[in-house]
Amino acid sequence: MPLLLAPWLHRRLFGSAVSSRTGGLLILGAIMAAGAGHGAGARADAERDCRVRLADGDDLVVRGVLAANWMPPPDSAARRPLLPVDAGAVSSAGGPIAGCTGGMRVRLPRGSSPALAGTEVILRGQWRPMPKPVLGSAWPREPAWAGFVMADSLAVVAPARAAAHPLLWARGRAEAQLHRLMGRHGPLADALLLGRRETLDRALADRFAQTGLVHLLAISGTHVALLGDVFVLIGRMLRLSRSRVAWLTIALIAAYLALIGAPASAVRSGIMMALALLATVLQRPSASLPIVSAAALLILAVEPMAALDPGFQLSFAGVLGIILLRGAMLRRIPERYRRNPAARWTTESLVVSVAAFVTTAPVVAHHFGQVAAISIIANLPAIPLSSLALVGIGAAAVLEPVAPPVARLIADGAGLALDLLNRVVDVALLVPGGHAAVARPQWWLWGLAGIAFLLALDATARMRDRVRWAVAVMSSAAAFLLLPFAGRAVDGGMELAFIDVGQGDAVALRTPAGRWLLIDAGERDDGWDAGERRVLPFLRASGARRLEAMVLTHPHADHIGGAAAVMRGMPVGRLIEPGVPVGSPIYLETLKTAEERNVPWAAASQDRGLRVDGVEILFLWPPVDALDTPADANDISAAVRVRYGGFTALLTGDAPAWVEERMIQRYGADALRGDVLKAGHHGSRTSSSAAFLDAVKPELVVVSAGARNRYGHPHREVLSRLRARGIEAARTDQDGTVRILVEEGGTSWARVP
Repeated sequence: MPLLLAPWLHRRLFGSAVSSRTGGLLILGAIMAAGAGHGAGARADAERDCRVRLADGDDLVVRGVLAANWMPPPDSAARRPLLPVDAGAVSSAGGPIAGCTGGMRVRLPRGSSPALAGTEVILRGQWRPMPKPVLGSAWPREPAWAGFVMADSLAVVAPARAAAHPLLWARGRAEAQLHRLMGRHGPLADALLLGRRETLDRALADRFAQTGLVHLLAISGTHVALLGDVFVLIGRMLRLSRSRVAWLTIALIAAYLALIGAPASAVRSGIMMALALLATVLQRPSASLPIVSAAALLILAVEPMAALDPGFQLSFAGVLGIILLRGAMLRRIPERYRRNPAARWTTESLVVSVAAFVTTAPVVAHHFGQVAAISIIANLPAIPLSSLALVGIGAAAVLEPVAPPVARLIADGAGLALDLLNRVVDVALLVPGGHAAVARPQWWLWGLAGIAFLLALDATARMRDRVRWAVAVMSSAAAFLLLPFAGRAVDGGMELAFIDVGQGDAVALRTPAGRWLLIDAGERDDGWDAGERRVLPFLRASGARRLEAMVLTHPHADHIGGAAAVMRGMPVGRLIEPGVPVGSPIYLETLKTAEERNVPWAAASQDRGLRVDGVEILFLWPPVDALDTPADANDISAAVRVRYGGFTALLTGDAPAWVEERMIQRYGADALRGDVLKAGHHGSRTSSSAAFLDAVKPELVVVSAGARNRYGHPHREVLSRLRARGIEAARTDQDGTVRILVEEGGTSWARVP
C-alpha cells in the first residue's frame, strides 16, 4: 500500500509529480510485494494444514459428503477408485480436529452400496500419508495430496438431497444420467463433460497420455469455449439482445464451472470468455494477452498454490503458445494455402497444434516424463471428434427428459464419435517414434529449442517458401534432438539407489558410462503402482532413457508389481528372473508385457552373470535344482553380487537365513565380503543372520521397508544384530531413497543425501 500511495504522496509533499517511469516501477514493486506476501501466506497455510500434520496410522472419523458417484465395479477383484470427499468435520482419538475441512479422497470398502454425489457419510479408517516425492522440492506439497483415509467402514447419514448440497446433488444426477445414456462409453463421457475420471479405465487413460491427447480427458479451455459458443448460438437463435446473450452465457458458464468443481484450466477459459463478452457489451477493444494475464491474476489471487498445478501450467502455456506463435507462423504460409478453404482449415489447425505443442512440451516432459510429437498430427482429427462427442453428449443429456428416443439417437452418434476417437489414439500409438519417455529436461535446453525455432522462422522470412519451411523444420528438429542430453550429466563412477517404494524393493544401478539397470520394481496393490509412481519418475529424473536389464528376484508382488509399468514406460534390454512357473496375475501380466514389448527373457541362476561398463553382476542364488519345487518363492529369491573395482554390494532379495548359510558354504566369506548389504526380506528376523553378517562384514546395511508396515519390518532382532557389530543402518521408511555413489574405478564410496 505505501508503494501504491507513493506517487500521490510525492505530489502532496513536494508539489511535483514523479516521472511516469518511476511511478510505473513503484506500482510494479507494489504488485510484486503483494504477490510475494500472498504467496508466502499461501505457503504457510499449506504447511499448517491439518492433513499435513496427521500421523501415519491415526484413527480418524470423517463426516463429509461424497463429491462423486460411487458405483461398485462389476468385478469384485477390480480396482476401486479413490473417491473425493468434502470433509466437513474430522475427529481422531483425541477429539475433533479444529479447522480440518476440505477435500479428501477415500477408497471405500468392498461391498459398499452405490451412492450418488451429495450423499452424507461417516467414514472410519486410518490415515495413510502419500510417499515422499522422489526428488525433494523447496515448494510445499498440495495438502489435498498429503495422504488418504483407508476406510474400515462407511455409514450413510443421509442420501443425496438437493436442498443440502445442490451442486453435488446435481453433479451426481448428471453422472448417473451420462452412464445410463452412454452405456459402455459412460466413463469416457463422464471425463469429457464433467471431468470425473474415477471410473475411467486406467489403460485407456494411459493410451491417451502416451499419445499426448490426455488434455481431451480433462475439462480444458476447449471444452469451456465450445460450450460458451453453443450458449451464444442458442441465444442468437432465440433473438436475444447482445447484452442478454453475454450475461446469460456468463451465468451458464459459471454454473457449469461450479458443477464440475472449477479446475484451473476451465476457470481460465471461463474468465477469458467472460472478459471478452463484457468487452463486447461495453463496446471496448480487447486484446488476447491482457485477457490471459487478467485470468491468471484472478486465479492466483484466490489460490496462489495453483501455480504449481500441472493443469494450470499446461493451460496457460498452451494458450500463450497459440497467441504468440500462431500469427507469426501463419504469416509465413504461402498465400495459395490461405485461399482454399480446406487447405486453410488444415494449415491453421496444424499451426495451432504445433504452437501449443512447442510451449506445453517442456511442462509435460517435466511433470510426466514423456513427449508425444505425434500429438501434433493426432490433434487434427481428435479435437473435432471430441468436440462433436461433447456437443452430442450434452444435447442428449438435455433432451432425454423431454424426448428420450431422440436423446438415445444423439447419444449413439456421440458414441460413434468416441469410438473413432479411440481409433485415432490406437493409430497414433503405432507410429514409430511418435511418443517417447524422456528425462526431465533442463529449462535452458527448452529455451534454446524455442529460440532456435523462432529465429529460424524470422531469419528465413526473405527466402523462398520451400526453403523457409525446410530450414524452420530442420532447426526445430535439431533442437529436439538435444532432448536426450537434458538429463543429469554422468559424472563417472557408479551409483546405487535404493528407491523408496514403500513395502517393497527397487534398486537402480547406474554404470560409469551412464547406462542403467534395475533390480526389482516395487510393489503394486489396489490403486498403487510403485513402478509408475516411484521407479519411473526416479529413473527419468536421473536421466535414464533405457534399462539395459531388469532383474526380478522372485515373483512376489512387492518385488515385481511395478515391472509391467516400467516396461511400458521405457525400453528394457533384457528381463532376468528365476523363471518359477507361478500363476499369480501380476507375474503373468509381467511376462505378457515383456512379450508385447519384445523384451528378451533370461534365467537368473547360480553362477550366471553379466558385465556392463566395468560393473560385474553375478547371481549367487538360486541353483537350478532349487527351482523344482520351492516351498516358498522366497526360497528361490535371486541373490545378486554387484562388484565395481574394489566396491562390492550384495542384494539378496527375500532370501531366508538357510539360503544365506548355503551361500556361505559355497562361496566362503572372502567371496561374500562386501561394503553394502541390502537387508534380506525387508529386515525380517528370518534373514540377515548373524553368520551372514559376520561373513559379509558390511559397512552399511540398507533396509527397504514401508513406513508403519503391518509386518513390523525391520524387526528388532535384526537391528540389534547390526548395533552389536557397529554396522550403520539406512532405512527407506525413515530416510527415503538411499543413494550410494562409488568413485570412478571403485576406489571409494559414500552415501549421499
